[in-house]
Amino acid sequence: MKKYRFKTRLIVAFLIALLAAVTALSGCSGGDSGDSGDAGDTPAGENPAEVELGFIWPETGGSSAIGLEHKIGAQKAIDEINANGGVKSMGGAKLVPVWKDSESTADVGATKVEELVTVDNVPIVIGCYNSVVTLPAAERANALQTPFLSMGAVGMGITNSGFEWVFRINNTAEYDVVELIKGLQLAEEEKGVEIKTYAVIYENTDWGADNAEYFKKYAEEEGWECVVDEPVTTPATDLSSQVAKIKAANPDVVNASFYTNDAILFADACFNSDYQPPYGFWSSGGGMQAQDFFTGVQDPGSYEYMFVQEDWGVAGPYLYDWIKELKDQLATEGITLNSYFAQGWTAAYVAYEALEAAGTTDKEAIRTALRDLDIENSVDNPSRVVLTGYPRIKFDEQGQNTYSTGTICQYQEGVAVGLSPVSNRFPDAEFIIPIPNDFASRAGNMVEWGELGKWEI
Repeated sequence: MKKYRFKTRLIVAFLIALLAAVTALSGCSGGDSGDSGDAGDTPAGENPAEVELGFIWPETGGSSAIGLEHKIGAQKAIDEINANGGVKSMGGAKLVPVWKDSESTADVGATKVEELVTVDNVPIVIGCYNSVVTLPAAERANALQTPFLSMGAVGMGITNSGFEWVFRINNTAEYDVVELIKGLQLAEEEKGVEIKTYAVIYENTDWGADNAEYFKKYAEEEGWECVVDEPVTTPATDLSSQVAKIKAANPDVVNASFYTNDAILFADACFNSDYQPPYGFWSSGGGMQAQDFFTGVQDPGSYEYMFVQEDWGVAGPYLYDWIKELKDQLATEGITLNSYFAQGWTAAYVAYEALEAAGTTDKEAIRTALRDLDIENSVDNPSRVVLTGYPRIKFDEQGQNTYSTGTICQYQEGVAVGLSPVSNRFPDAEFIIPIPNDFASRAGNMVEWGELGKWEI
C-alpha cells in the first residue's frame, strides 16, 4: 500500500517560501514593522496614500500551517483590491497589511492587538483563527475602541460578551454543530439508517469544549445516547487509550474536535487500532481540514470516509465562474483554494468594504460602516467579497454574521466531497454510510492530497 509520510516542517517551510514570493510580487509590506506610514496620522481633509490593515494569524505553533493559508488568502485579496484602484473613497489609497504572529498561543493575541493599535496605529484589526487567542484579542481591541474583525474562530464568547467593537464574519461553534446535526439527519434519511449512540472527544480549550457542549445538546434532542465524553488536554502526545475507550463503547457516531497536531494523533490512533464507527467520525473542522493533517497522518486511509464541516461553500468552483477562474489561477502558483484561503480573502475584502463605506480611517466611522454593512451573494448576483460562499454578510446587534454557512463533506477517495446542504453537493455525490472497516485497502483509489480526481472541474 502506498504510504504518504511527509514532515510538517517541510510543508510549513514551503508555505513560508510561497508567501514570501507572493509578498515580493505584490510590493506590499509583509513584516511587522509597519514602515509604510501610519493611517491614523493623516491630516484631516487629506486622503492617505496608504491604509494599513492589522492582521494576527498563527504563523508559528500548532496552527501555523492554517495561519499561513489565511495570510496568503488575505494577501491575494489585497493585491486584487489595489490593482482595481484601492480605496476609491479615499482617493485610491492602497491597502498595506501589517502582519503579526499569534504563535498559536492564548496570551499573545492581546499583546499583538496592543502593538498594532498603539505602535503601528492601524484603524482596524483582523484575526486570529484560534478561539482561545481570539477572545482575549477581541477583548483588548474593544477596550482600545478599535474595530476588530474576527475570522476563523468560533468560540461563543467572541460575540456574546457585549463587545461593541467586535464583528465576526464566520460561523459560531453552535452554527457548526447545527450543520453537523443536519448532515447526520440527511444521512439517516437518504441511507435509511438510524443513529442511536455517539461519543464526543475534544481538545479542552474554548473551541473544543464549545463544540462538545453543543453537540451533546442537539444530540439529546435527537434522542441519541452519549456513551463516551472524553476531553483531551492539549497538546496531546498519544491518544491510543482514548481511542480504545471509544472503541469498547462501540458508538454509531464519533464527534471529534482537534487542532492539527492532535487531529493527526487521533487519526493515527484510530488507524492503528483498526477502529471505524459505522456511521463515521464527524468533525467541526479545525485540524481535520488543514493541509498538514492530510500530509501528516501515517496513512491516508485514516481520514478516508471522515466527515468534516468545511467553513465555506466547497461547491463554489462549480457554481461561480469567477471562483473557478481563481482556483485555476492559484493552481498554477501551487496554491490550493480551501476554506482557510477563502476566509483570509473574505476577511481582507470585508475590511476594505468597511473602509470604502467609511471614506476615512476614523475608527468610529469604520465601526458604523461595519454595523451598516450588507453584502448579498448568490449565483445570480455574485460578490467577489464572499469567497467563503455565504449567501450574505450582515452583522447583528452582537456583531455576528448570522448568514455564515458551511458545508458538510465526506472524504471520498481522498477528496472533501460536499454533501449537505444539498445546494452545496458535488455532482452525483452521495453519503457512504455504513462505512466499511477496511483500512488496509482504502488508499488504493485515493488521489494525491490537493487533487480532485473524478470531481475535477
